[in-house]
Amino acid sequence: MNMPLWTDFSDDPNNRDAKAAVRNWLPSARRIHDDIDLLGFIRELVRGQRVLDIGVVSHSARYFDQPDWRHGQIAAEAKYCLGLDILEDLVGELNARGFNVRCVDATSDADLGDRFDVIFIGDVVEHVNNPVDLLAFAGRHLTPEGKLYATTPNPFSRKFFREFRRSKGNLVVNLDHVAWITPTLAMELARRSGLRLNAYHLVKRLSPFSRLIKSLTWQIEPPEYSFPDYIYEFSRPR
Repeated sequence: MNMPLWTDFSDDPNNRDAKAAVRNWLPSARRIHDDIDLLGFIRELVRGQRVLDIGVVSHSARYFDQPDWRHGQIAAEAKYCLGLDILEDLVGELNARGFNVRCVDATSDADLGDRFDVIFIGDVVEHVNNPVDLLAFAGRHLTPEGKLYATTPNPFSRKFFREFRRSKGNLVVNLDHVAWITPTLAMELARRSGLRLNAYHLVKRLSPFSRLIKSLTWQIEPPEYSFPDYIYEFSRPR
């Protein structure tokens, strides 16, 4: 079942039938992965693929030597990997270390002259001034059958609820964030950027006992409570 477009129902985004269609579709788009951690999931997505990794620096060079640095893991698994970032000095350092990285603004109209099976945008969409431009840039570089994956924090998770409660309502998150991207917002970003949201993935390794307990609690509460991240999967419309 394809992502419904509210514009197919009305010119009013609050149209009752449009909202009902979205509400009915969202559960079918949810994919739960409770037997793998997020980095392992990402490694499986990119393994043996031609990959474009957007936002590789992860804020600081101090991450480059850590074993769980995402771009290092992605580059190791991919058949071919090109990384992008806007921090010129750190891009230069990565090139000196042997990584294939370019300094490019991924919200621009630039065309890299290449197309990719998988595009990964790791915790970038909540930082940029115009996420529509970011997704449009990525979509432009997909192969016809390619997939775009974007990770972003899940504001509905218990992680943030606990912090909100402990802070007595004064929740302070990454001070460079400008948005929370929830599933309906991801749908609208897809529509505006000429893409389609295929699914959203919830990924966290649980112990067998926790998996059993969650299988019961998820009958009465949203699974989203248990997962700190959304991984949105986009593609070109077919």
